[in-house]
Amino acid sequence: MIEEVSPGRPLPAAERAPDLIEPIVAFRSWRVVEEGLRSVYLPVLWTARDMTAACMCSESPDPDAPRTAVPGHAVPDRACTCGIYAYYEPDLNFPTVDHRGVAGIVSLWGSIEVHEEGMRAEHARVEALALYSRWTIRQLDAVRALARDLGVDLVDLDDIVDAARRYGRPVAPELVPGAATREAQPAR
Repeated sequence: MIEEVSPGRPLPAAERAPDLIEPIVAFRSWRVVEEGLRSVYLPVLWTARDMTAACMCSESPDPDAPRTAVPGHAVPDRACTCGIYAYYEPDLNFPTVDHRGVAGIVSLWGSIEVHEEGMRAEHARVEALALYSRWTIRQLDAVRALARDLGVDLVDLDDIVDAARRYGRPVAPELVPGAATREAQPAR
């Protein structure tokens, strides 16, 4: 016998769980190396467009960071610092001061830990790399070659925020911890 279950009363929008079906769009920075894109802080090479996170807390640049996650935990985990890091805003200065630096657009999915300054994700896909108009021909060619090898788009660094809208949606501001507090503070 099949019993029909009432869907219950509809919840107001503020009480409903967010539907994060589509990928989250965010920003990352890398260093351009001979083998591909290298994460800025960990010895991780991005040689393919898609990346799945693994816990590398033993190789973290901050070995004193508090971690209480059990070995073999899911990635990312609230009790660890693991996951693929991405940010709400691109670092527009990094590619202009680091001769190997490149900014890019990523889409994120799977488990995602949202924090005040950015997020850590289980999966990420490079969507586009940004070209800086004042780079040398050598740097421009290196980034173009990486984009071709990865099968990703190229965008102008000045247009990276607008270009990101083509690949998904950013995390809604109301889901970012501390966002309401920052908005309520008077401007200085």
